[in-house]
Amino acid sequence: MASPFWRRAVGIRPTPTQPLDCLVWLVMAVLLVLLALLMLVGDHARVRVRDFTWQGRQVGVEDRAFVITFSRPMDTASVETNLTITPPLPGKISWAGRRLAYTLQQPIPYGQTFRVNLLQARDRFAPNKTGKGSRFQPFQAEFSSRKRAFLYIGVEGEEANRLVLADPAQRQRLILTPKNLRVLAFKAYPLGDRVLFSAGDSSQDQGALNQQLYRVTTGIQPRPPVDLDLRGKPFWQPGRPQPISGKLELVLDNRQYQNLKFDLSADGQVIVVQRVNRSNPADFGAWVVPAQAAPYRLNTQPGGDFLIAPDSQSLVLLQGTGTAIIDLARNTGSVAAKPLDFLPEYGQVLDITPDGTAAAMVNFNQNDPEKQFQQSLVLVTNQGQKTQLLQVRGGILGAHFDPMGPLLYVVISELETRPAQGTLDTAAYVQRPLLLTVNLKTLAQTRLLRLPPQPDVHMSLSPDGRFMLLNVSDQGDGLKSADPSAGSGSSIWTLDLRRDTTTDQVLATDPQPYPFKGLRATWLP
Repeated sequence: MASPFWRRAVGIRPTPTQPLDCLVWLVMAVLLVLLALLMLVGDHARVRVRDFTWQGRQVGVEDRAFVITFSRPMDTASVETNLTITPPLPGKISWAGRRLAYTLQQPIPYGQTFRVNLLQARDRFAPNKTGKGSRFQPFQAEFSSRKRAFLYIGVEGEEANRLVLADPAQRQRLILTPKNLRVLAFKAYPLGDRVLFSAGDSSQDQGALNQQLYRVTTGIQPRPPVDLDLRGKPFWQPGRPQPISGKLELVLDNRQYQNLKFDLSADGQVIVVQRVNRSNPADFGAWVVPAQAAPYRLNTQPGGDFLIAPDSQSLVLLQGTGTAIIDLARNTGSVAAKPLDFLPEYGQVLDITPDGTAAAMVNFNQNDPEKQFQQSLVLVTNQGQKTQLLQVRGGILGAHFDPMGPLLYVVISELETRPAQGTLDTAAYVQRPLLLTVNLKTLAQTRLLRLPPQPDVHMSLSPDGRFMLLNVSDQGDGLKSADPSAGSGSSIWTLDLRRDTTTDQVLATDPQPYPFKGLRATWLP
């Protein structure tokens, strides 16, 4: 390299240093120092939870998993070891990058508050297993399940013929409908914030035959894990005022058609109503009432009893001597589409599993003379498999699938002979209901409770499968009410359903009465 003397000798002058060059060299030096420090001591940015999908929310049985998102990839073992839920909720953990999904193994119990804690963990690139090179910001969050509540039609005093919301924990009731409406039937919307019901005006003649469909608010403010309700509009925001109860809305009038039985879809978006033309009784059939469109006639053969399947897109309709599965979307034109399926042997569908894979159906054995006075309960799957669960010489009044295990709750009516009371009397047959369970794996039957003689019993299983409501008669022996003048079938009883997880058996406690009476007592979703 040439010396400075040589450069002066040949007449080359040194280039002066520019200020911008100095600044560039200074910045590069600082960055090199920072890079060296980072390589020596590591990244001290705090690892944290970015999002928890159930934070501050209220969940129901349809919510089966929550997701925790971290700020960087985590050491999965450290997270799974330190993650706690109080009270415990058994579940399974799965990972997708920085997201942890916790799937519940059983429906969440209602009426409880849960705390999620993750006090320590480390990221995947921590320099040691103790986590000292990965500072984790402790995480705590709370969520709750929906409160236990049920609806019923009152029979006493101010509640008579009106829709009532009951809080079993506080033993409080709230009347939802006005005095002039005589409520006949009701269905709760999936979030419990509204109720669809049919009622006639008691001030008019034949009010029960001139029923209209209404919708009323319950005052419940839902806080589900998703910020959008089923219509795609935001309905819950922090600071929004508490909704009022008893806000009434007419859904379907009776000016041209008389409204009969109705059902509400699981997603709350579709109503199906049996209607008959007032001027032409031959014009009889099912109508569809969408949430965002005008009602229309369902183009299919008239039928009897029906219910909307859990997928909210098909209708299970009794037609003739069997049951048809009707596609609600395809039977809207002038030409009726063929049923998706037809089951000629079954005259009643009692319940369908939430995933739609199986149904509990009744075979009245009309084609078998030897079983003419017997009814068979059959489990029918969507693969065409049929399993007879029990056979009754009497009647099958109701059935509900247990959300917690492979059980089916069934209420049957057995015929009993009552001896003559005197020389001129003759023996009589009475119907005595019995509550039992059927194990869908082993077909074993377990008798839970024998009820007083009565023609019908209304049963409602709580969404989490832990309690049952029964409407029982005030007449007869056993479970006798203190006020028999209130009318038959008005007492409300609850059963605490306790389980043996090893045997899948239910041990029902003694029924406990509520201090008020009502009809069709049904749990909110």
